[in-house]
Amino acid sequence: MKDKELRRLIGSRAKQRRVELGLNQPYVAEKMGVATSTIVRYEAGTIDNTKKLVLEGLSEALHVSVEWLRGESEEYETDITDKRELFIRDVMSSILSKLPFDMEQAESDFTKDLLLLMLREYELFVDSFQFACKNFKGEADKDIATIIGFESNQEYNEIMFLREITHSVNAFNDIADIIRLYSKKPDIAAQRLANLLSEESENEV
Repeated sequence: MKDKELRRLIGSRAKQRRVELGLNQPYVAEKMGVATSTIVRYEAGTIDNTKKLVLEGLSEALHVSVEWLRGESEEYETDITDKRELFIRDVMSSILSKLPFDMEQAESDFTKDLLLLMLREYELFVDSFQFACKNFKGEADKDIATIIGFESNQEYNEIMFLREITHSVNAFNDIADIIRLYSKKPDIAAQRLANLLSEESENEV
């Protein structure tokens, strides 16, 4: 394949993948550390996008293989199909890159414990939310709803759905209270946070 054809192919595939993920050119530019206009030209194939560093940068930013960009494979070699997942990974990577935090040890410990608790609660929320969506978003069993004493299937679904996620609602309310408390009584806030983490650990055993 001639260089000009290869540049066009790489540019076309890079644009295809970017659009598929719902990403804009400035996002890719930021990931690669170049100007947005450079990404525009890479996608158009008007400048050399065949260099190793460019291909690796596009590959990393778009989560595809270099081989796919070059047309040597039809497999992305990635399981990322949603830009929200990509943004979640970006945020998690950003947080990890800031460790250790530039603050006093007690403050750093508090923020890390807070993050850990939020992540654990989020994981529990996803499990509960997934179960609730699968079981209480469609048509309820009329007999069960009637026997339990609900006036309608809709009421049954709403109550059961809320029951599944109430733990998460309460947990995030507790987290919000702890954050507010920290400005007044940091030691008590830290202890309450430690207690919640301990409870979560016991529940996992």
